Amino acid sequence: MQKLYCYVDESGQDDTSRHFIVVVVMMTGHHDSVREQLMSIEEQAKTYGLKWHKTKHDRRMRYLTLVRNADVGAGALYYGIYKKPLPYFFPMSETLEKAIKRTSVGEYTTIVYVDGIDKAIAKKLTNILRFRGIKLSLVRSRRDESEPLIRLADMWAGCIRGALMGGEESLAAFTRARYMAILRTLTRIIKTPSRWSFYEVPWLVIRFLERQFSALRPGLRQGLISL
Repeated sequence: MQKLYCYVDESGQDDTSRHFIVVVVMMTGHHDSVREQLMSIEEQAKTYGLKWHKTKHDRRMRYLTLVRNADVGAGALYYGIYKKPLPYFFPMSETLEKAIKRTSVGEYTTIVYVDGIDKAIAKKLTNILRFRGIKLSLVRSRRDESEPLIRLADMWAGCIRGALMGGEESLAAFTRARYMAILRTLTRIIKTPSRWSFYEVPWLVIRFLERQFSALRPGLRQGLISL
């Protein structure tokens, strides 16, 4: 039976963001080597295990560059962008459902780790996913301080948020990650900043490029979902 592990973080609950962004890191089997690789990257980038909003801009950009160059998480990172206002559980459950259904093969079971949720939210999210037909063992809270894979999801969520708000470096990093099929979209791209058009590629072209990179990639690093 296939065992799936989902590491989830989001950005955009605050009033300053027009969008709610969810990033899911899909893993299978043993993935300690991926954690070790991420911790090494954090040391090189000097992010010190901190989240996006607690890290200096140049350091978080360095982190994402190192992640991209090392191909960490390629093809196993899914994201959804949702226009607010909307309830918390809709984007979380929909993004998880789509990511799990895209990567599951045959019989499977799933454990979901979400940054900083309480038991009540974990229980409700468990019930929603099971109602949607997801084969789920449980949903757990996992603090970003103790899990580099949650921090990976957080960094990309922060980058996507920055891109949507018109940050040039975030937008460039986000666009490169989409071109390289490191990030895989689960929702249509939303054009909001005026400068977006310089980097924007139509959604169908992005999907085409994702398929092309997937076909060319002979296999992902140990512990990542095979495409």
